[in-house]
Amino acid sequence: MKSLLSGMVMAALAGAAGAETLEGRAQMPSGVKAPGGASFEAVLEDISLADAPAVELGRSAFTPPQSYGWPFAIDYDAAGLDPRHRYAVRGRVTGAAGQLLYVTDTVVPVLDDGTDAPVLQLVAVAGADQPVIGAHGLRLPATFTGILPCADCDGIAHHLDLWPDQTYHMRRVWQGKAPLLTRDEVGQWYVDAARGALVLHGAAEMPLQWEIQGPDRLRALAMQGKVIDSDLPYELESTGSLTKTDLQLPLQGLVTTLADAAQFEVCLTGKTYPVEMSGDYPALERAYAEARPAPGAPLMATVMGRLELRPAMEGPDRRSLIVDRFVSVWPEGSCDRHRAPAALENTYWRIARLNGEAVAAQPGGREPHLLLRGGADSAYQATVGCNGMGGSYARDGENGLRFERGLSTLMACPPPLDGWEQAFAQVLTATRHWEIAGQSLMLLDEDGEALAVLEAVYLP
Repeated sequence: MKSLLSGMVMAALAGAAGAETLEGRAQMPSGVKAPGGASFEAVLEDISLADAPAVELGRSAFTPPQSYGWPFAIDYDAAGLDPRHRYAVRGRVTGAAGQLLYVTDTVVPVLDDGTDAPVLQLVAVAGADQPVIGAHGLRLPATFTGILPCADCDGIAHHLDLWPDQTYHMRRVWQGKAPLLTRDEVGQWYVDAARGALVLHGAAEMPLQWEIQGPDRLRALAMQGKVIDSDLPYELESTGSLTKTDLQLPLQGLVTTLADAAQFEVCLTGKTYPVEMSGDYPALERAYAEARPAPGAPLMATVMGRLELRPAMEGPDRRSLIVDRFVSVWPEGSCDRHRAPAALENTYWRIARLNGEAVAAQPGGREPHLLLRGGADSAYQATVGCNGMGGSYARDGENGLRFERGLSTLMACPPPLDGWEQAFAQVLTATRHWEIAGQSLMLLDEDGEALAVLEAVYLP
């Protein structure tokens, strides 16, 4: 198969007529197979004119196999192409009754970036997935809501979205707090069949557990999975439908940019979202361009962002990622080791950035790191590669954190270690909160600004 750049463009420039074939692959959402009796079509289009309908150049339509993905091929006339134009492929799956079930909702360019084997990521349209009661006893997909008791507030409002592919989104709001405390997270779930318990693995260090009391009813369990003996309302209930909530949280995943489209795959869930080109997206794009291994290759990144509904190219609106703050990229990172978040305590945290500046071990020197030892003493040890620092720390609530300086060595440090050491001392003094996204730890000030970024390292 000729590449689009060398085959399609050169054929167009030469004015040579003749059929060419674009080959690609369609991919269903994670854990979902194409339903029986469905129809699939992929369309190659000229999308150059923003104020005019796309011009169809070729189409492939067939009954897909009941699998997670399949190849497709589109025949087109290369002589009709213009090297100044933009071309893209879109796909869709319709049910046996003709209803729209799955669509592509991002631009998949196939000319100006040289892509010769496009992958069409299909997403479900609203209402395409009808709730079904599985062997676990839950009617999914569905949203579970409720207000649970709180020792120092008016109640904790929960909004939990569960999908059959064993992923979830959750927003918790501590009502009556000033300022209002909101915690959002994404993650994966499983059911402990022996206990009839739903277990959520997300950003929290300890998994949250719920007793399944019926297809549309959950009751909170204690942190160790024990039953809460109380008459207070610890239940979440569902109407049997899915009403997705917006989220604002730190995310770690694989970013990919192609032409004027970007996507972000969240490591914790495997879900992929289009990225809005607003907010702090330009900083992410610049970092991607500098560190990517190859054009269009995925690159690990950490961002503070929002998952919100945005208009789609076709079908209903869908969740998109809006980057509020770019944090860092990790050229050696992969989602395989970021599926579960690291723990704050008893983890060796390599210091990667201080106030936005990259930090690295100097030749022959110690690696910059921070270690928080859990237990009665709550002590920490740290260095940026010169003097050793130590002291105590205190945790407050969900993500409050304060450091108290203790003893440290007093060697004279050469640059850049002297500057880094002063900056890190100021970070410890100003830290008020912490957030973990996968294997990245962010130390935040009172306003939620990232002062330092650290990466978990697992020693042999």
